[in-house]
Amino acid sequence: MSVKKEKGITLVALAITIIVLTILASVTLYVGTNIIKRANLQNINTDMMLIQAKTKTIKEQASFNKDDTLYKGTVVSEISGNKNIDNLIEQGIIDDPSKYYLLTRVDLNEMGLSKINVGKGYAVNYETEEIIFVQGFEHDGNTYYKLSDLKNLKIE
Repeated sequence: MSVKKEKGITLVALAITIIVLTILASVTLYVGTNIIKRANLQNINTDMMLIQAKTKTIKEQASFNKDDTLYKGTVVSEISGNKNIDNLIEQGIIDDPSKYYLLTRVDLNEMGLSKINVGKGYAVNYETEEIIFVQGFEHDGNTYYKLSDLKNLKIE
């Protein structure tokens, strides 16, 4: 009588393989999530910088022509019932609603910025050239709205 030697994987080897694959999947997921988050942040920064550049141009034209009606958007103090805007005012992110203008898809199209992702809109202050992303960008439990804050944000 001869004993046949079984060929196959042992339970220990199978468990180690599963653990290694789980670790690799976790690392890949973490790295992938951070890459996507960095890409989203970069897109928002780029959009806001394009808006800021166009805002400067409009400000210069309005100043040269002495005509504030060239400003695009709706004055924030004239908007009622917009929870996002009300929230930004309550938090003090929009400190003077009479100086900020809410830009919508139509306004961005008129400014020649049709490719920009609107989200919930952008608020601009033509005097200070500050741009606020109304939707905000969340990272590590904090929400960032201003271009000046988002420019300095690092995602590791």
